[in-house]
Amino acid sequence: MSAKKTEILIVDDSATICATMAKYLGDEYNTHTASDGEEAWKLLQDNEAISLVFADMHMPVMNGMLLLQTIRESDCERIANIPVIMITGHEDTEAAKRATHSLGATDFLSKPFDEVDILSRARSYCSLNSKISELEQESVYDSRTGLYNNRMLIDFGNKTLSFGKRHNMVTSIMYVEIADIQKYKQELGEKATDTIISTVANLLDKSIRKEELASHIDEARFAAVLPNTKAFKAHIVATRVKQTVENLTFEIGQQTLNIDIAIGICSSEDSDQSKDASFEDYCVLASHALTASLETPNKRIIRYDETYEKKVSDESASTPIAKSDVAKTEGNVPDTHDFSTADVTNAVDDEQDSADAFTEFFSCILTGNYRTIPVEFLPTLIEPLENFLEYAHATVNDEKQASAE
Repeated sequence: MSAKKTEILIVDDSATICATMAKYLGDEYNTHTASDGEEAWKLLQDNEAISLVFADMHMPVMNGMLLLQTIRESDCERIANIPVIMITGHEDTEAAKRATHSLGATDFLSKPFDEVDILSRARSYCSLNSKISELEQESVYDSRTGLYNNRMLIDFGNKTLSFGKRHNMVTSIMYVEIADIQKYKQELGEKATDTIISTVANLLDKSIRKEELASHIDEARFAAVLPNTKAFKAHIVATRVKQTVENLTFEIGQQTLNIDIAIGICSSEDSDQSKDASFEDYCVLASHALTASLETPNKRIIRYDETYEKKVSDESASTPIAKSDVAKTEGNVPDTHDFSTADVTNAVDDEQDSADAFTEFFSCILTGNYRTIPVEFLPTLIEPLENFLEYAHATVNDEKQASAE
C-alpha cells in the first residue's frame, strides 16, 4: 500500500498560479487551494493534515500578511507552527519582506518561479516538519501505556488554563488511580499488573473527547485535562470512567478479578486560587482530592471544593452551610490541605444527609409546596438541584445541537 501523501495548501487569488503550482506538486503531494486568506484560514482549521502553506502577499478579503499573523497567533499549536512560504512579486519591497519575516514567515518564493523552485521548498519543509513531528511524538508519549507523559500533561495543561483565563472558560483536572496496585504486583506479578494498567489507560483515553488529554503520570496514576468543562460535567466524566473500569472483569490464570479506581477532581470554577495560579497548582488540589477518594469506602469520587468546604462547615457550625456562606467566612482556599479520615467520613455522611433530605422532601419540590420544607434543610438541597439543572440544560442543548447537525 502506498504511503499517504503530505497535504499542502496554496493560497492565491490568481486561479492560474494556483493551477500551475498544483500541477507541479500533484505527483508528490495532495494540494488544496484558496483564493484569499479567509478561505485559507477555514481550511486550516478544518483539515489537520495540511503540513505546509504557500501564500501570496497580495489578496482580497484577507491578504497574505494578515493570514500569516492569524496563523502565528493561533491558540492551536498545530496551526501556529505550520511552515508558511510567502509568494512575493517585483512590487514587494525589502521592507515589506522584512516585516513579513518578523511575523514568522518560514521562507519566500519570488515570481516568476519554476517547477524546481516549488518542489525544492516543498520537499525541504515537509521533510523537516515530518521529522519534528516524529521527534515530538517520541518525546511526549509514555511507552508503557501509549498515553501522553507528564511533560505533555504540564505543557498542555498550562496552555489550556491560560486560554481558559483569556476566554473566561473553565478547566477541570481529573486524577485517577488504580487502588491496591502494590497488592496486585505481589499477588499477580509484574506482567498481569501491566495488563491491568494498560487496559485502564486505554479505557480512560476512549472515555474523553478529542480536545481533551489523558496522561500516565505514575505507576498506577493517570491524569486528564478537560478544557471548557465545568465541575459538574467533570464529575459526569469521572462517573462514566469509574463505572466502565469497575465493570471490567480480568481473567488472570485461575482468578477472576474486578478492580477499584479512585478519582479526584479539581476545577478552576470551584477553586479560589489566584488568577496567577499555574496548572501545577491545580494538579496539587486534584491530587489531594484523589488522596481523599482513596480513603473513602468504595473509592468515592471526590471534588476538592466539596471536601474542603465540608471541613469548614464542620469546624464553624453544627448546621449545614451553603456554598456562598463558606466563601464569605473563609476566603481563599489554601494551596494545600491535610485530609484526615474524619474529613472523609464527614463527606460521606454529608452525601447521605443530602440523599435523605431528597427522599423526605422531593414530593414537596415537585408539587411546589416549598414552604413546608424546614429552612435548615434548604442548604443541603440547593447544590444538588443547581448541579442537576445545569446538567439538564447542557444535555438538552447538546441533544438539540446534535439533532440540528
